[in-house]
Order: sequence, then structure tokens, then C-alpha cells
Amino acid sequence: MEAYIADWLHLGLRWLHVVAAITWVGSSFYFNRIDRSFRPPVPPVDRVSGQLWSIHGGAIYNYSRYPVGPGYVPDRLKWSKWESFGTWVSGALLLAVVYWWGASVNLISSSGVGPVAGILISLASMIVAWVVYDILCRIISSDQMLSAAVAVFVALSLWIFLQVYSGKAAFLHAGIVMATIMAGNVWFVILPGQKKMLQAMKDGTIDEYDVGADAKRRNYHNNYLTLPVVFAMIASHFPMTYGSAYAWLGFILISAAGVAVRHYFNTMHHGHARKRWLALAAFISLCAIVLLAPPHLMRADSAAVAASPPELARVSSIIEMRCASCHAAKPTMQGFNAPPNGVVIDSLASAATHAHQIRQMAIDTTVMPPGNLTGITDEERSVLASWLAAGAPTQ
Repeated sequence: MEAYIADWLHLGLRWLHVVAAITWVGSSFYFNRIDRSFRPPVPPVDRVSGQLWSIHGGAIYNYSRYPVGPGYVPDRLKWSKWESFGTWVSGALLLAVVYWWGASVNLISSSGVGPVAGILISLASMIVAWVVYDILCRIISSDQMLSAAVAVFVALSLWIFLQVYSGKAAFLHAGIVMATIMAGNVWFVILPGQKKMLQAMKDGTIDEYDVGADAKRRNYHNNYLTLPVVFAMIASHFPMTYGSAYAWLGFILISAAGVAVRHYFNTMHHGHARKRWLALAAFISLCAIVLLAPPHLMRADSAAVAASPPELARVSSIIEMRCASCHAAKPTMQGFNAPPNGVVIDSLASAATHAHQIRQMAIDTTVMPPGNLTGITDEERSVLASWLAAGAPTQ
């Protein structure tokens, strides 16, 4: 019953998180696109710094930008705030259900950090992420230096997470660090700034009101952090990324490619698209693909390995000891009520059926067993690799 309830909580929260994230990212990209597409109105219009004509859905739209308001406070203003709140809260709840609930399996690695300590570090990371980022914004005046400092902070956070958590959980927590920064920017900087501006309009002091660059700066960071956060969320489905020995650098490269893609679209909306940013993104992505390639793809002795398959009795013993306790029809490993993802690997025949998954999860990477729960050794992984290279024979 507990596993069934957990699955539905997982599904419901993931669905909520995806829907909320789509609305947040969608509105963020939409307003960034509009803001960068504004051009000076012709003829000039009082208080309007930019205008945009657009066509969509069979109608023509006219947007106007009022940096200090139209001279009054409109009766109805559409605020963009609950999207970020819903995304962050649903993500935090999803983290609790998927990673904290089963911390001994899904969260921690073989680093020696226990489940309770792992959960406390996870909680602390969200608070520390915002505090450190906010301090950096307050003490670094240069936008270029600040962007570099934020990038270094995220990269350092990921490196620390990889020392404590499984690769999958480490990537996710790097995403949480960035998502916390983004949500904090909305609720602690951008929204208060907008409320102060509205109050200045009501007080009649808007012409003396200093809009300031801080909210704009934070919005700029949110714009460029979006794609790295999305990658951190989807990477959990691809063990070749988080399970690699070069996972840390791979994450940085792919995130940098996302930033380059985002910058291309920003230049395009400004009216001077710079395709070299797309070329840079493609080059960085290619570097990541080569860096994260499984060792056997680069190894010249694969044929020799295949020519000397191990004894089947030895392979069968490894499968029974290291795989079947979790991947049996009725697992014996504590914390498992059913085989993960419905994959049963409790014999040579069933292992041969899932040869690709075994290679991907236990040979090309060390993702399985999670946290090395069953204590598989490097020598045993080599035996499995030789068996797979021989075509996964069963007799």
C-alpha cells in the first residue's frame, strides 16, 4: 500500500510540477521576447519607451511599454508570480516524495553520508543557495563579474553534491539551487520592486522614483538560468550524463550550451540575431557528447574482451547476489516492494533480455546498484562486461 500511495504522489506532484513549470517558463520567455522586441514608437508617445506590433491567432496586437507607468494605476493588472511559486513548491514536494522518502536508495551514494544527514544537506542547500546568491548580487557591481560568480557558485554546488549524493540526485539538486535563485528573485526582489513602483504612482512621486537596475538584473539571471534548470530536471532519465566519471564537467558544458541558445534568441528578439551563438552551442554539445561517451566505445580491446567470455556460473552468481535482491519479482532488499521500473533481472535469461540496460546502468556507468547497495565490486562489473561483450550468452 505504501508503495502504491508513493507512486500516485509521485505522479500527481510531477504532473503539477510540469504544468506549473510550463506556465512559468512560458510567461518568462514570452515577456523576455516582448521586452527585447520593443522599438521606439513612431511618432513618439508620452511615457512610452517602446512599442511592438504583433500578429497571432487571426488578430493584430499592439503592445506598449511604460517604464514608470501610464500616469495612473490601471484598475486591473495581470501579475506574473504564482507560476514561480507553484513551480518551486511542487518541485520541493516532489523532491521530498522521490528523494527524501527513499533517501537510503535514491538520495545518498556510497559516500558514507547517512539518510538523515543527506536530507538536512538537501534542505540547507536551498537556503544557502539564495543567501549566497543574494550576497553576490549586493557586493558585485559588474554584471559580467556577477554572472561569472553565479556560474562558479552553481558549478561548485554541483561538485559538492556529487561528493554526497548519487549522480542523479546531485544533478537534481544543482537544478534546485538554480530554481531557488529564480523563485527568490521573483518573490524577494522583482515583486517588491513592482509594488514600490505602484505605490510611487499612487503617491504622485513616480517621476522621482528610482526604478533601479537590480530587478532587471535579477530578471536577466532568471532568463539565462532557465534552460540549465530544465536540463537538470530531464537529465535524471539519462544515466549516461549523471553516471559518467565526468558528470560534473558534462553538466557544465550542457548548461553552457543552453545559455548560448538562450542568448541567440535574445539577440534575435533585439533584431540582430547572432547565429554564432548557435554554432557555439552545437560545438559545446559535441564536446559533452565525446566527454560523456562510455569507455567501451573508445576502447580498442573490445574484440579481445568479447573473445574470452567468463564462465556462465560466475555470471549467474553475480546476477543473483548483486541484481536479484532488488530486481526480483518479489524483492528481498529493504525499501523495495516491486522491481524498479518493472525490470526483473534474477537469472541469466532475464539478464540477457535486459542486456542493454545492464550495460548502460552497471558497466558504462556505476548508477546501479544505487549507492552500491548490494556491494558489487569492480571485478564483478568486469565479468559482466565480458559477458555482455560476448553477446550475453545463456548457455
